[in-house]
Amino acid sequence: MKEITKKSLSLLSLCCLLVSCGEATDSKSTPSAQAPDNEMTQNEIIVSDGSNINGFYAADLVPVNYNLHFMKVGVAGVEREDDRFSAYVRLKYGPKDIEHAQAIYTGRRCPNINDDLNKDAYIDIKEALIAIGKITIPLDDNIDSQAEGQYQYPRGDIHTGKYYYERTASFESMFADLKSEDTDPEDNIIKIPEDEGLTFPGRVVLIQGASEKKELPETVASFEGISPYKSIPVACGVLWKVKERPAELMPDGQ
Repeated sequence: MKEITKKSLSLLSLCCLLVSCGEATDSKSTPSAQAPDNEMTQNEIIVSDGSNINGFYAADLVPVNYNLHFMKVGVAGVEREDDRFSAYVRLKYGPKDIEHAQAIYTGRRCPNINDDLNKDAYIDIKEALIAIGKITIPLDDNIDSQAEGQYQYPRGDIHTGKYYYERTASFESMFADLKSEDTDPEDNIIKIPEDEGLTFPGRVVLIQGASEKKELPETVASFEGISPYKSIPVACGVLWKVKERPAELMPDGQ
């Protein structure tokens, strides 16, 4: 019991990764996208041409390294309508003036405290990979291609840390790129075999990037050449199919 209490206090001290201490969450937020919409079919039949993907898929973003009092920090979503494919992210609370790498992964759950293998009270990106798997679609400046637009990600507001991201692509072009040759099979970005397809319900969206003003222990791991501050997970959500685009993912959503 003492060990659990100590860990809880340690987690509580991490609130500044995403929010200012003492700031309250919005109790009137829109219905959670964390749980599947019972009126929507979540078990899509995956087909190799991607025709199973249609409509809107949304995820509530919750903190990864976080103050346990904050249940939701934003919303993410993707939408396909005919040949138009769009991706959206709204982070409502985050570190100020920080760039956030973000992507859709192959995993089926967000990382949790049980993934903190070295027990340093932080879930670093290498520990998170156990849950989130590999990147399918980087949510960067160009979602037509996994390669183009890399390293160009949204930056949180200099005063509040929040941001709104929206990009649109040709679904045909995006899907063809996902099935193209994997020129770097050693990286963490995966292609889709020609005879396989893609589905979004149950897939993970991860947001990364913390302020260097927050001191991280040396045990927080990262990839070679990438600062732990850039790679550390800060928010995560699981996509589920929903009836319509959530109001929070409109350009003027709150």
